[in-house]
Formats: sequence, C-alpha cells, structure tokens
Amino acid sequence: MYGNSGISAIIMYQGLLSMVGKNEILLVASLLILFCKQISSECRQLTPCSCMFSNGQGYNLSPLSNSSLIATDDFTNFTFYYHPCMNIPLGNKSTDCYKGVSLCAVYDNHTFSLGKAEETKIIVEVDSAKPPVFILRNESNSITTIALACCSNLCGTHLYVDSINIDKNEYHLILTSSYACKTTQIKSLSTGSILLIYFFILTGIYFIGGTIILKFLRGATGWEMVPNHEFWRNLPSLVKDGVVFTFNCCRLDSYERI
Repeated sequence: MYGNSGISAIIMYQGLLSMVGKNEILLVASLLILFCKQISSECRQLTPCSCMFSNGQGYNLSPLSNSSLIATDDFTNFTFYYHPCMNIPLGNKSTDCYKGVSLCAVYDNHTFSLGKAEETKIIVEVDSAKPPVFILRNESNSITTIALACCSNLCGTHLYVDSINIDKNEYHLILTSSYACKTTQIKSLSTGSILLIYFFILTGIYFIGGTIILKFLRGATGWEMVPNHEFWRNLPSLVKDGVVFTFNCCRLDSYERI
C-alpha cells in the first residue's frame, strides 16, 4: 500500500512525535524542578524584620526592635536612625519622622522619612555570596537598602553608611550584628493544633491500652478486645436514631401547630 519512501516518512514522523513528547516531558519536568527549587530557596517574609525558608531557617531582627541604630556619614553630613521592626516617632512635630517611621534621615538640619516598617521588603538572593537586603521606599520614591552582615557576639550591633546617591535618592547602609546571621526559627503550634495532638494521643492510649488490658487480663478476643465494644458497635445506629428522631420531632411540632 505504501512505498519504501512512504514507510520511511511515517517512521520519521512517528520518531519526531515521540521526540516532541519526550522534549515536552523534559521541559515540564525541568520547569517543575526550577519552580520547587525557587519555592524552597525563597525566604518568606513573616514580619517587617523577619523571614523564613521552607527548612525553618531564616533571618530575624526582632531582638533589635527596641534598639535605636544610628549611622553618620561625615562626608555628606547624613545621619540615619533605624528601627528594624517598628515605627518610632522622631524629631519635632513639624517633621515627617514624628508620625512614626522605621528609617529616618537628617541632612542639613532637615529631617525626613525614608520608610515605614510595613513598607519593608526583605530580599534574599539565591547566591549565598550576596547578603540579605532590607529595602525601604518612601512616598518620594527614595530607595534605601540595608545589607545584613553576620558577625559574632564580640562585634556588637552597628549601622554603617555604605554609599549615598543624592541625585537618585538612593541610600545604602550596612547592619553588622550577630542577629544578622541565619538562624533556625521554631514554629509555635496553635491552640487548635495542640488540642488535636492531645486528642489523638488520648484516643490512642484509650484504644491501644484498653485492648492490651482486655486481651491479657480478661482474655478477650476479636471484637471484645475493643474497650466498650458494645457502645462502639451500636454507635452508628444510635447516631441514625438521633438524626431520625430530630427530624421527626420537628415534623410533629409543625403538624400539631397546623
């Protein structure tokens, strides 16, 4: 029916289809791997001063929430006041910082806000060579980056000015502290989770412990090994009778009213 050329063409076509299918599968698999890697390497921001990776590690500046970090640049006469986790009123009532800000700057006796705590964005690059960065923006579109530099407890906590570009409204600061190091954060359980854990533990003790006691002390076998087996055996029918009674009761009340 088909010549040699036709058969060859069909074989080549089927080969191309199989290759396309394999390439699509490989492409989808590669995208899934990249997506999972991106999710696992992302430091999810929890608060204005903390973020956490999927493995429980992360960065947390909460211990510095009550600290007032000050950095001064003698060359430009800029002074920066930084509160990582909350907004603090600074300056007099006529300044923007008096309303409460996370980062405030003073230049030529002029005080202005560089960003609030809720406007902080934490960026952690996949490349471990780049430090984590806290980015703050204000209404004037100024950008301030605060790079975290991990150090031991001996170095203390200090804020430094790295560079300033007044024309572009860009300010780059460096925060050195032992709290700037990557740490393992413990996830606290909610009340509901704790109650569920207690419920399953007590349920396990009730059934497993009761089964062992009935087996070895009373010689129970089969269904009789279950504690209060008569109650559990009749429970489905009891629930059914309760539902039927509830609906029938409502119907009787409606009928009597009529």
